Amino acid sequence: MDNTLPPFQSFAGQFIIAAQNETGQFFDKSVILITRHSQNEGAEGYIINQPMTLAPSEIFKKRNIAHLGTNFHLMRGGPVDMDHGAVLHSDEYHALDTKPLLNHLALTETQQILDDIADRIGPEHFLVLVGKAAWVPSQLEEEIMGNMWIPAPFSFNVLFNTPDNKKWQEALATLKIDANLLTNQAGKA
Repeated sequence: MDNTLPPFQSFAGQFIIAAQNETGQFFDKSVILITRHSQNEGAEGYIINQPMTLAPSEIFKKRNIAHLGTNFHLMRGGPVDMDHGAVLHSDEYHALDTKPLLNHLALTETQQILDDIADRIGPEHFLVLVGKAAWVPSQLEEEIMGNMWIPAPFSFNVLFNTPDNKKWQEALATLKIDANLLTNQAGKA
């Protein structure tokens, strides 16, 4: 069996979708936006469909947060750097450290964006993320070849306009894959 990896292809700017439904696993039904991927440095990204149970007041300490309501999404971005915060957001908002990612999408990783959201001058669409997902060089490619992840094109609609509990199914649907057909159990003949 040949275990050689194909030529390097960056998955930055794409979703990867958990290929198996493993109840109780950290990445169960995860959709991750890959924000950085290089052959020498590995990959980083953020889970976009695992809401955290923290109240906005835990993040916006001493800030006016009464207006946030249902527009506020706090996500578990991944198991790495759980003290790291970032905001994926629509690109009409710009701060000094804002990094454009894709058409209409940016990433900001400083406190200023939280202040601006609390002051109602932040981005229209945003996800506040705690932690991130990370892979060492070649790890993500090996996991994709091992059928752990399904690469998919980025979808602004899935990221911001789809309920969190439907993002996995909707991301799969962009590839015309029925989520009901995926299982973590192999069939026996």
